[in-house]
Amino acid sequence: MKEIAAENILNAQATLGEGCCWDAHAQRLYWLDILNCEVHIYNPATGEDQVLKTPYHVTLVHPTSRGDLILGTKMGIARMDPATGAFQELVDPEADLPGNRFNDGKPGPDGRLYAGSMPYDGSLGKANFWRIETDFTYSKLLDHVGNSNGLGWSPDEKTLYYTDTKTSCVDAFDFDAATGAITNRRHVVEVAKEVGHPDGMTVDAEGFLWTALWGGGGVARWNPANGEMVMKVTAPCKNVTCPSFGGPDLDTLYFTTAKKGKDEAEPDATPAAGDLFAAKPGVQGMPGYVFKG
Repeated sequence: MKEIAAENILNAQATLGEGCCWDAHAQRLYWLDILNCEVHIYNPATGEDQVLKTPYHVTLVHPTSRGDLILGTKMGIARMDPATGAFQELVDPEADLPGNRFNDGKPGPDGRLYAGSMPYDGSLGKANFWRIETDFTYSKLLDHVGNSNGLGWSPDEKTLYYTDTKTSCVDAFDFDAATGAITNRRHVVEVAKEVGHPDGMTVDAEGFLWTALWGGGGVARWNPANGEMVMKVTAPCKNVTCPSFGGPDLDTLYFTTAKKGKDEAEPDATPAAGDLFAAKPGVQGMPGYVFKG
């Protein structure tokens, strides 16, 4: 298995860095510090990192067809104007579950938003996975989830890959772009405990999966056809949270890291914990989708 080391590109020192997402139109990298309620906009050309504050924990960020940002938060789905930081609450599918917050999520090839939740107390089976329509109606796709995490689509857009961190697995579903339905669930990757816990995820142009390894010090590349780990991009800290391909040629793998996951958790004392990293792994990613609402 090939290993390469990533470069530390931003001394961010985030408490819980997450939500790495490349905006090809703006040529910017969005990322988050969940526990500090921050949306970051990183410009690789200049090294500048702009910070916008949110009223509460913010957990996913992606561009929309309107030119603003769609966010997942402690209180549901929201919008933000990246030019002004103006924040607007939209809908909360889990308003009846105050112990949960939204976690990872992405727009799909159909322009809908797919996003899941996790319980603050870490208990099993209390979270869900949702499809948010462009008019902000919503449907529950999965329940009894442990920690709804990284997802991505195959290059032909017929397969949705989905992570529940508590299962240590990445699963695949048949995906119907016309309806947003997911069917035929099956395991494609099982992450051994000694490798780490699967967190955020992206898919490259060759159809391989890249999974951030919480506690595993890097991002692993997997072949979904046989579940084999074929490459690892390493970092000098243990809690790696979310990868995204970016750059003009989509050949740079960016990823976020964290000092700690919950306020009471034991922090990672490694000096680089919470920083932003990048590497050139020799493959390209796919352009990200935008939310069409």
